[in-house]
Amino acid sequence: MNKLLLALLLATPVAHATEWTAFRWESFGAFPHAALMLPAKVDNVACFVQLDTGANGRFIPSGRAVADAPGRDVAIEIGHHTVTARVPQAVLAALPASGDCHAGTVGNAFFENGSLILDLKHARFAYSDDAVLRDDSAAAPIKYVHQQGWDGGHIVVPIALPGQTPQEAMFDSGAALFTFTPFKQSLYEALRGADSQPLSAPSWGNEISCQTSRLTTPLRVSQYTLDSGILGHCKMEVGIGMPLAGIVGLAGFAEQTITIDYPSRKWKVTR
Repeated sequence: MNKLLLALLLATPVAHATEWTAFRWESFGAFPHAALMLPAKVDNVACFVQLDTGANGRFIPSGRAVADAPGRDVAIEIGHHTVTARVPQAVLAALPASGDCHAGTVGNAFFENGSLILDLKHARFAYSDDAVLRDDSAAAPIKYVHQQGWDGGHIVVPIALPGQTPQEAMFDSGAALFTFTPFKQSLYEALRGADSQPLSAPSWGNEISCQTSRLTTPLRVSQYTLDSGILGHCKMEVGIGMPLAGIVGLAGFAEQTITIDYPSRKWKVTR
């Protein structure tokens, strides 16, 4: 009987601990957490890529490569998860044999078949092929907005602004140094503190002009309240085929863990 019990225990699946991988923050000026950089292997070359959930594509190479430039399909591995993407030959040729390089950016399509977990407090992440929030009643729904003819999609969450009806905002880890970036100047003026400073920031090879201020008004994002960080307003256009009030960045989620379950269309923020 004891041998039979032991055999049954050995045959029973057990839950595996999360396999964490460290990421690094890239700073910009006075902001230590301006970009979240994931370690990756691009065509078996160790590099870093920026995580940008504001981007829909699976991999966007660094630089301004011509769309129809010669390239080839290569394997890109991040967090024990591998996808294939076409990379211009000029980008591949510029990669060092090994070392500290910035190969490009990964968007939602890279992770959309599973769940991405970002532990911002401990600067680590994990990826699972499972829909980890499928049966989690505490998780909040998200919209995953696709545009016809484009790879991947955009994460859209409800946001409640003071004195206004709920609206929609895009969750964008590429806007890591901001808590919230309203698109309308009037909304920025209504939410900002007494101080407002100009900021010029790089975005996809261009410099964009922004204004920044401390966030002084709590914002409700899904069922989470953001009450700290940086409020921003930048001269840029974001069009994903639906009206948006602005962009929710990472700054308001400092010290917390964000889980994005793409197949279940859910996310969860925990301490």
